[in-house]
Amino acid sequence: MSDDVKLLTALLNKVDSILTGGDDVARPSPDSFLSWCLPGLPFQAADLQFAVKGITGKDGDETRTLVRTAAEFSRAVNYVPTVKNNTDEKHRHIYDQMGKSLWTVYDDVLKLSEVASSALTEEQKQKIKKFRSLMTVTKTVKDIVTDEKKQLVEDGPMIKAYKGKKAAYDEASLAYNSKRLAALNGDDKASVQDFTLNADTYRGKVRAAMDDWTTNGYKDDVEKINAFIHQISQKDLTLLKADLQDAFKIGKMTDPTSGGEFYLTSFYPGNFVNDDKGWTKFTFFAANTDSYSKQTHSSTSGGGGFNFGLWRVGGSGGSTKDTSLGSLDASDFYMEFSITQVSLSRPWFSPEFLLNTAWRFKEKLGQDALSDGNVPAKGQLTSYPTTAIFIKDVKIKSSSVHNFAETISSSLTAGASVGWGPFRISGSHSDSSTATTTRNNIVGDTLTIEGMQLLAFKSFPMPKSPNPSPDITRWV
Repeated sequence: MSDDVKLLTALLNKVDSILTGGDDVARPSPDSFLSWCLPGLPFQAADLQFAVKGITGKDGDETRTLVRTAAEFSRAVNYVPTVKNNTDEKHRHIYDQMGKSLWTVYDDVLKLSEVASSALTEEQKQKIKKFRSLMTVTKTVKDIVTDEKKQLVEDGPMIKAYKGKKAAYDEASLAYNSKRLAALNGDDKASVQDFTLNADTYRGKVRAAMDDWTTNGYKDDVEKINAFIHQISQKDLTLLKADLQDAFKIGKMTDPTSGGEFYLTSFYPGNFVNDDKGWTKFTFFAANTDSYSKQTHSSTSGGGGFNFGLWRVGGSGGSTKDTSLGSLDASDFYMEFSITQVSLSRPWFSPEFLLNTAWRFKEKLGQDALSDGNVPAKGQLTSYPTTAIFIKDVKIKSSSVHNFAETISSSLTAGASVGWGPFRISGSHSDSSTATTTRNNIVGDTLTIEGMQLLAFKSFPMPKSPNPSPDITRWV
């Protein structure tokens, strides 16, 4: 392993550890891994205001802007991650925006599936209807193009509270894990001293966030409701499927700027771009390369074929080309940035349906499984993004930074973007109607990357799906 690859692998291992690791206080999630954007997707605060204001503005112009930015974000975060260069369990998960969209696969499932059917009692039907009405609500909005009234599906008040408090818990866990790991691996003297003196305070914040999620975020109630719906729908899934089909149909929207269709996807907390609260400072020192490079994570480990060095992105079609822009000197390398995570919200999507054992694809249609459940998995939907990881205020220090400054400048002049692994250094990311540019500044041995970028996603690995129960005798 070259020094460059070892350095970047160790750096990404640390990012992985603070996001997916944990201990008895901030418990790790056993079913999530990171899918890296190559390179990161740049966003400005203005691009994400739809999560604060909704998609209805004070006038037509603001509404059009909110809808356009909501559409662009929704398209950006709903691709199915891919797995490249598999070597046993050591494989890399890439979010490359080149495959199917989540809503395309989900649409096929709703159209091409058949479900278990049996007689539910009237009481069971009413409970499912009641509980579903607590999960999502339908509101009426005006179409900015036709002025016609149309329906919009969004999270219900209970789910908004649940996801909002969960996001606060995730923030507290991220900050705690960052400080715990920095002390555990001896990142620097200050980190060790800080955690030694203040560990109880950081633990208390995690526990307080969990208590708040339970008390004010309906944590237990939501989980009980999901368990009840799952239990009943194992016998009869027809009522739930019909409800989900209606929600998906209503969820389809059109961006008047591009004319493209999309399914609205938002996030919690919605105001994170307007507030420094919730951002955690991340640092990485060259001296910690050996400590973190020894750790193994499914999102960063694996065989050859994926260049962790500097590389160039060229062409509007998203094609990539590895190139040598110089080697970062690992001996004096230092990197810092602020990092946060936001939970994605898709009211039109029901992962619970996909995990249910009471559905299957209709026979003789030749549909591939969503996932075969193996490691690595194969199928149409082996995983899907659940949480977006953003970074900002990136700074890299190395005595070798100046070696590739001219190459970066010439690459940008030629219309290319430059990234180091998943970190976008410069260049534009184009959507159907706009382009957001990442800029950098090199002074001496320091490279500063301006703005905010979406670095990676936490993704949920799909178990075997469909996985129909052999006890079901009637399918419709």
